[in-house]
Amino acid sequence: MNPVRDVALVGLGAIGILYAGQISARDPRCLRIVADAARLARYRAEPPALNGRRLDLNYATPEKFGPPADLVLVAVKSTGLAAALPVIAPLLGPDTQILPLLNGITAQDVLAEAFGWPRVLYGFVYCSSAMRTGNSVVQDGGEKIVFGEATNAPPAPRVRAVADFFDRLGIRYDVPADMRAAQWKKFILNAGINQAQALLRAPNRELQQNPASLQLARDLMNEAASVGAALGVAGAAEVPAWAETVILGASPNNRTSMLQDVEAGRAPEIDLFAGTICRLGKQHGIPTPANDRVLRTFTPA
Repeated sequence: MNPVRDVALVGLGAIGILYAGQISARDPRCLRIVADAARLARYRAEPPALNGRRLDLNYATPEKFGPPADLVLVAVKSTGLAAALPVIAPLLGPDTQILPLLNGITAQDVLAEAFGWPRVLYGFVYCSSAMRTGNSVVQDGGEKIVFGEATNAPPAPRVRAVADFFDRLGIRYDVPADMRAAQWKKFILNAGINQAQALLRAPNRELQQNPASLQLARDLMNEAASVGAALGVAGAAEVPAWAETVILGASPNNRTSMLQDVEAGRAPEIDLFAGTICRLGKQHGIPTPANDRVLRTFTPA
């Protein structure tokens, strides 16, 4: 694969703004933000900001994007991924790589079904805290992109090309040997901390100070881990114990993206977590009562 020089970003929520800010601060000419005309008008009317710094970004509609991108970063919510596919299609050339930065375990499958596995990488973001108000994001560091092919021992040329781009811009990343195990590790953690905070409508201190609330998070994670183990995900059974230490060590004021969505009246990504766990649990004969509770709570009657 050729070096990555031209990047398109689809999705300007908390994660999109985070990486738009990082990339534009170091090489603004290499980045274009892609959306339909109505959405771009909203971005221009209320410019995004990262940690109080207004971002002056290059915008383009899919119809007027110009030469294909070397790399497409997809940072929409899982609920918006299907709608993003027609936006992504005009950005692609023969060697374009697509890197999803979404939560969950299915984004790469959706993208590969639309555009083919030779174009699509696995990917997600570890981010301890990203507080979003409108188009303004406050983030306190520690984030990294985790990406690669399903296995990376050693990384393929296309993975190395993206890693070289991140190195050039100083963007933190990790390329794990077993990408599926890494993806499930975060998925299990999020199934607990995101969903418990959203269900309780309380920040992380509630999980740290109330044993019953922490047990709710643990139950949600145990069910997810049981499903992962049934699917043959390496190390899935050990993840909940690790994830509990993460919850206990995080800031008491941590408000996950799902809690922020609930508080802002946005639709939370419940199907991404509880929905997936309950469907897979049913397929493999694994009871999922805690995730069933979340699904019932947030699914409209």
